[in-house]
Order: sequence, then structure tokens, then C-alpha cells
Amino acid sequence: MMRISLKEAAHRLNTGEVVGVPTETVYGLAASLNHLQAIEHIYTLKGRPSNNPLIIHVAELNEVLSYQQGNISDLEILAQVFWPGPMTIVLPVKCRLIPAKARANLPTAAFRIPRHPLALELLKQTGPLVMPSANLSGSPSSTRIEHVEHDFGKAFPVLDGGTCQKGLESTILTYRNGYWQIIRQGALTAEDFCSSLGYLPMFQQQNSEKPLCPGGMYRHYAPQAKLKLVQSFKNIVEGVIIGFSDRHYPAGCKVFALGPLAEPELAASNLYAVLRQLDQEKYQEAYVDVNFLKRGILATLSERLHRASEKPSEKY
Repeated sequence: MMRISLKEAAHRLNTGEVVGVPTETVYGLAASLNHLQAIEHIYTLKGRPSNNPLIIHVAELNEVLSYQQGNISDLEILAQVFWPGPMTIVLPVKCRLIPAKARANLPTAAFRIPRHPLALELLKQTGPLVMPSANLSGSPSSTRIEHVEHDFGKAFPVLDGGTCQKGLESTILTYRNGYWQIIRQGALTAEDFCSSLGYLPMFQQQNSEKPLCPGGMYRHYAPQAKLKLVQSFKNIVEGVIIGFSDRHYPAGCKVFALGPLAEPELAASNLYAVLRQLDQEKYQEAYVDVNFLKRGILATLSERLHRASEKPSEKY
């Protein structure tokens, strides 16, 4: 792995290279918004469909406002509370200012200010960066530098920020018909936004053929191993289980524990590392314990597990 300094990462990005960058959610593949070739290279590296837009990461709200077309209610309130942090906002934009490739030819673009100190400092030195997750398209996201190395090789330059704190992607919101809606579940829950907005933003499923933001397309976050979601292990006597460390499972099974169900944020943060471990140890299939209340961050965990368990031809 080519682990590089902050100074070198900034230089590489400013001269049109793609670099792995840590955030508090997952590692990203970063490219400068000013270098179209680098943006195109991200799509090639990931094997990413061209109709899947990228999230633009910036250091300050003023940068977002400079791209925005028109005004949207409560945007600055949300920004004050949740930025820097794992919230992404999809906004109508001045299209001439943002390469069509980065926004998949849409009249909107997605923006985020990350909380990770290395990412924030880097953005101050580079200006806006597009930064999708640093994984091959459709596979589990990278939450450790070793995951980036696995997907892109030892010669790929990465800024080492340790293990990602949240371990799940940002929550994405858009403004429709006078209300904010969640269009991708993530590290922030609907309940988190309620006190700031005065209402609970509803989840609105994206059109997978024409997504407004990342994470809306078909099977996603999926390991090579086949996942079988189960409510009970009563009739299971052997095999591999993805479960929780504070639950008991059949003695003949090998258990990959996400963490305690009593600490849902910790359990959710370990999901991608566990899915990658399944593949690393060459398991072909695993049962997944989904017998839990789908509320708060556990609703996000449930959504990720359902997406990861789909057949390649299925759409979510």
C-alpha cells in the first residue's frame, strides 16, 4: 500500500490524480472537481455505471451555496447542526459550474462536509473533491485502509486515517414538495433530523434507473458470499452466521459477530468489515440474524443487509 502524507495527497489531487481518502463514514476515492479526466478515471476504477452521480465534498457551507440554484428552506439550519458530519444534501445547481460527469447529467448535485480531520484539512488545500466510496462498484464499502488495498492494489495512493468511525455511508436528503426527504439511509437516522426540522423526514425510494444520488442502484454493498436473512435459528445446526455478540447461536455454527445488539451503532459500524472477512476466508454463504427492531441505526443496518443479500438481477 502506498500510504501517503496529507501534503502529497493534496499535490496528487491538485495535479489530476485519484487518491484514497478517509472520512468518518467510509474511505473514498477522491478526485478534484477541476480535473475531468480524474473524475472519469474514478468511474473506470470502480466499474461504476455512468448514470450514478458522485457526491461533492467541500470544506465550508459557502462553497455549497455558490453552486446552489435558488434557495431552499432550512438548508442552513441542517448545515449548522449536521455539518461537518455524515449528512449529504442533493440540491438544484448551476450546471455550468459542475462537470456533467460528476452529476450524471442531472440538474442536481449532492454535497457533503465530512467530519474526519484529515479529510477536512485536505479539502482546505484542494478545494471541492468528488469522493465516492473506495470499493469496486456494488461490493462492500471500505472502512479500513486494508480494504482499499484489497480492491485497488498495493500501488494505489491512500491517505491513512485509521478505521472509519461510523462505518456506514452518509444519509442523503433532498427537498421535495415543501419537505425534506431521505433518499439514502445512512449513519444519521430520520429521528436525528426531527428536532431540527420539526418533523420526521420520510424515506423515499429512488428510481434505480435514474438515481439522484449514490446507493440507489440495484444490488449494493454485497460480498461474494450468498447471504440468507433469517428471523430464527431453530432449525439451523451448522454453517456460518453473521450475528451479535450478546446473543446465543447454535453450537455447531461459526459466528461472525458485528458487536452487541445493545450497542447498535457499534454493530452497524462493523458490517462492511465482517462482509469482507467472509470473502477473505472464502465462505460461500452465511445466515444473517435480522431478528431485531428496525428502528434508528438498526433500520439502516437492515436496509444494507437486504441490499447485500439480493441476487445480482434483482432491484431494490
